Amino acid sequence: MGRVNKSIDGVFIDIVGNNREISCYEQFINQDVINSTQLKNLIKQYDGLVQKNKPIFEKLAMLEEIIIQLRIRHTMNDVKLTMVREYIYARIPFYRKDKKAKDVRIIVDKVDHRPESISELAFNRTFMDIARKKLGQAMDIEIKSNIDNLMSQL
Repeated sequence: MGRVNKSIDGVFIDIVGNNREISCYEQFINQDVINSTQLKNLIKQYDGLVQKNKPIFEKLAMLEEIIIQLRIRHTMNDVKLTMVREYIYARIPFYRKDKKAKDVRIIVDKVDHRPESISELAFNRTFMDIARKKLGQAMDIEIKSNIDNLMSQL
C-alpha cells in the first residue's frame, strides 16, 4: 500500500473518479442488484439525481484539482531529490487526475556536475532554489492547462 499524502487528497475528485477509476456513485449504483421493486425505484431516483448533478460534481472535482495544485505550488514543501543513472531528479507530490504518478519529477542537473551527495544537495540553498524553480515551471504548465479546461467548461 502506498503512502497517504493529505496534500493531494480531495473530496469530489475521489467521488467522480477518472479514466482509470470508476466513480463512487457508479460503484454504489452497480452493486449487487437485489430483486426488489422498492430498491430498484430508490436506485433509479438516486441515479437520476446523480445524472442531473454530475456536471456540478465534475466541475467541483476540477476546481479541487486546481486548488490542490495551487496549494502545493505556493508552499513547495516536501521536495525530494534522487539520483538515477547520470541525473539528479527533484520531485514533489502533485495531484493530476489522469496520471498514475501523483508527483511532478524533473531533472535538476547531471551527477557529474555536482560532486555533493543527495543529502548535501538537499541543504544547498542555491541548488534547491534551482530545483524549486524547475518544479514550479512544470507545475505551472499543468495548472494553466487545468484552468483553461475549467474555463472552457463554464
